Amino acid sequence: MEILVTLDVLKQHKGEEVVEFPPGTLITKEAKIYAAKEGMKLFVGGQQVPEPAYSAEIPSIRAVISVIGEDKVGIIAGISDVLAKANVNILDITQTAIEGLFTMIMVVDISKANIDFEALKVKLSEKGEKIGVRVDAQREEVFHFMHRI
Repeated sequence: MEILVTLDVLKQHKGEEVVEFPPGTLITKEAKIYAAKEGMKLFVGGQQVPEPAYSAEIPSIRAVISVIGEDKVGIIAGISDVLAKANVNILDITQTAIEGLFTMIMVVDISKANIDFEALKVKLSEKGEKIGVRVDAQREEVFHFMHRI
């Protein structure tokens, strides 16, 4: 069984100098960069994880947001409003309405968000309930991990 360690998971270990994970653990690039900047040493199965090669730029941390429901006025505006208030940039968006059903997928940059990812997910879900659609959000690396072949 593989474990995926994301930036949010690693932030729970803030202040620890050494963080150990079981064999087979995968650690995202963003999590490795965070650990290096915080002076944390990461170990997987007893072996130290090498520090990543990274630039001085803030990495683009992306998430995938999906919206599904009955088509109605204001869905895109409502979801976009939540993202704008959280300082989340929409990088790509696709939406389709077929016979009264609405679907939308967004790729967003959350690196400069003014709230943490879990709070953003809650706000999106609450807005979805208010406008009558289902909203799911997950970090891009988790999305790719779950959908790999």
